[in-house]
Amino acid sequence: MSVFLGVLLAVIATSLINYSNFIQKRELGKLPRIGSESPLKTIRAFLNCAPWLRAQGIQIIGAWTHNIAVGIAPLSIVQPINASGVCLLVVLAITRLREKPSIVDWLGIASIVSGVISLGITLVRTPGGKHEYRPLILWFFVALMLIVSLSSLITSFIRRDERSSSFLGIGVGMMVGLTAVLTKTAWSDITGRWGELKIAGFVFSSSFWMAVALTIISMIFFQTALQRGAAVIVVPLVTGFSNMIPIIVGFVAFREPFPTGVVMIFLRLLSILLIIGGATLLSLRKEGSTSPVTLYTGKRVKKFFFRKP
Repeated sequence: MSVFLGVLLAVIATSLINYSNFIQKRELGKLPRIGSESPLKTIRAFLNCAPWLRAQGIQIIGAWTHNIAVGIAPLSIVQPINASGVCLLVVLAITRLREKPSIVDWLGIASIVSGVISLGITLVRTPGGKHEYRPLILWFFVALMLIVSLSSLITSFIRRDERSSSFLGIGVGMMVGLTAVLTKTAWSDITGRWGELKIAGFVFSSSFWMAVALTIISMIFFQTALQRGAAVIVVPLVTGFSNMIPIIVGFVAFREPFPTGVVMIFLRLLSILLIIGGATLLSLRKEGSTSPVTLYTGKRVKKFFFRKP
């Protein structure tokens, strides 16, 4: 029963998060480009933008709903569902932000939807139960993810071409994935001391505070990535990488069970490949040649249409 509740919460969470991403992308063009103005002026402009603040509120609600889902259901189930929410973002980006669709977009969406259906079928034959993590394997993956994330973020600021936003998306995705792993670790630690500390155990969890810190850092870099690139490129990249590693860690470090039966195991693996593969396909989309670009001028917003030669 807890698995199905976790699935429901994961669906709600990813819907909220991706709707928030849409609002953020829509409003970020009206705000100063991060790094181009003084920090104080940039912060003031962001805090004076009511729609952007509402988007952050929706994002926080979605993130905490996701955290609860992670606590009561396996990472290998919650994270693929989290990845599926990118479909909502792509549809909104195409219909509301006028980011032109391509055949790759539709193939990616179809792949993700098929993966979610396959995943749902396997839930019927998935055994429950709590599984403690293997500390050595877990922290190896944590260190690896930090190194890859930092390398990607550094590369994004060194490069000056249109692909810098892609490297930002990869770096942010790794950070968000690491946050999910640390959140799962915190839940595992607190569960072991629930009789002694109850919910207050989060205060004494280093994994919890690391997850909070990374959430704040990744949020800032995510805003920068959205300002630099199209939503249908940046968000699928963040989604794909933020889900791929936690799924692997769930199987290896947390020893999460596969469903019973050869067919169900095949469907579970296929669902993961379809969802992550769909997100990757969406990330391959090139910047639209006639997509509108909104520029912040300090006093007003102007829209331009750029056409590549």
